[in-house]
Amino acid sequence: MAIIDVRNLSVKINGETVLQDINIKFNTQERILILGESGSGKSTLLLSLMGIIQRDDNADVTGDILVDGISVNDMQLSDTARIFGIVFQNPESQFCSLYPKDEVAFGLENQCIDPDIMPEIINKSMEDFDFPKEKVNHLINTLSGGELQRLALSSISAIDSKMLLLDEPTANLDPKGRRQVVKSSKKAGDKGKGLMVVEHNLENWISFLDRLIVIDRGGRILCDGDIREMFYKHGELLREKGIWCPHSLRIYWELKDKGHIFNGVPCSIGELKKEKISQTLLKKVIEDNYKTPNKTANIGKRPILELEKLSAGYTKDRRILKEIDLTVNEGDFFALVGGNGSGKSTLSKVILRLVDISSGSLSISGKKLTVYKERELYDLIGYVFQNPEHQFLEDTVWSEVAYSIDQLYFDEKNRNEKVNSLLKTFHLDNYAANNPFSLSGGQKRRLSVATMLVGDRKILILDEPTFGQDEKNTIMLMKKLTELNQQGMTIFMITHDLDLVDSYANRIAVMSQGEILYNGDTEELWNENEIIRKSGLDLPYRMKLMNEVNIYGHETF
Repeated sequence: MAIIDVRNLSVKINGETVLQDINIKFNTQERILILGESGSGKSTLLLSLMGIIQRDDNADVTGDILVDGISVNDMQLSDTARIFGIVFQNPESQFCSLYPKDEVAFGLENQCIDPDIMPEIINKSMEDFDFPKEKVNHLINTLSGGELQRLALSSISAIDSKMLLLDEPTANLDPKGRRQVVKSSKKAGDKGKGLMVVEHNLENWISFLDRLIVIDRGGRILCDGDIREMFYKHGELLREKGIWCPHSLRIYWELKDKGHIFNGVPCSIGELKKEKISQTLLKKVIEDNYKTPNKTANIGKRPILELEKLSAGYTKDRRILKEIDLTVNEGDFFALVGGNGSGKSTLSKVILRLVDISSGSLSISGKKLTVYKERELYDLIGYVFQNPEHQFLEDTVWSEVAYSIDQLYFDEKNRNEKVNSLLKTFHLDNYAANNPFSLSGGQKRRLSVATMLVGDRKILILDEPTFGQDEKNTIMLMKKLTELNQQGMTIFMITHDLDLVDSYANRIAVMSQGEILYNGDTEELWNENEIIRKSGLDLPYRMKLMNEVNIYGHETF
């Protein structure tokens, strides 16, 4: 066990303050949750612990970080890597090999592990994070976002570091994958390995993490202490700042405001069940806090996307999509969900002609995809990539948005007004001169969406649109998409966030292993238990809680 002492740490990157006067002390067996608004410096803190930020020529770092009394400035990265194993927010940025097995082996080789025992360590690490066995010899650049995240977790867990630094470790994972990562992380913690987790999906983590550190928008420590005590004392403040809190705590606060007296602070449905809550009161709170939009299907509206017996893949021998039949109507707020590697992103790329169709057909607004010229297709459809960095072309945030507008031949005055308006809407106006690649993960995502909200497009396809967003920015983004949808734009959203789907999508399709298992009304899906089970999905929190209310008792919950 090592003692980590962060003393007066401040970080400026390209002259912009990211962290200010950070003072925390912990040991490498603690289990710590880091929360904060998007862009508050959470990732920078993790990179500073590794000694990575201190080696960045664009960073001005003051203060110090001591590991058992030794400054990280006096340590090699190979030394800090024995203390901390880190999973970056963007896992692609840490891979060094072409194939998954080689990637997991890479860290072991650098630690001079006996080659005879490497296969056992590699297989165990990949099994712990449910990396698909059939893809261990596939090229890394052909893996899905969730599979990349599983690979990053596997490669770091194989190295015998004292503490895991996990930056949004479940952001691209399906519900099954999230549970697996949490289970494996808890297992590592039970064996004495420390955890420092930056995360927005809190429900599964909250039960076994002990300490909460919250960083505010200015890069300062807002609160630090026992996790339940911090939520109890500062919960309302966190909500005001737009920081994600567990669903059960939101229910707790609402019930508390309505006069219910609790015995403790419930952080799960199981703990809520221990409280004697009036079923009538609980149902009212659920309805008030999880209002669903108008789910009326667009009956009579014309199809805008029609896929008939469509098959596609990246090579002739490897079909990803298998005879897909799918219709999306004009004005739908449509969600595409399914497990990692099920073909969701591939399907979206087929629509944009980024992946070739091997058989079947695809029509847009009644015209075959093959009829559209490239410019005509991209004027009709906006596409937000799963990894926002894949679509950046310019060296400033302002220029990135301006580039998209320039393709539509705006005059200079109107262009500048449009750019400034979009940057303000997406809370990026203070970063206009920054390089897009220097933004936080959440800011990159907002920029990628902003660049697509120009012109008069009929369809907007978004692959994981709320990745890395705090609650405030998620609500802002979804409000903007809802406004566009109400104005007639068809929204095609790929996501693992079933709560998001439950709140916004009127129609949904479920994919599994390249096939469509369900295509229909969102509300009706929640009653299809076999499809939910087979696809590895999970019910949204509202439905889980409503099911518990209906199952347990009449007078009390």
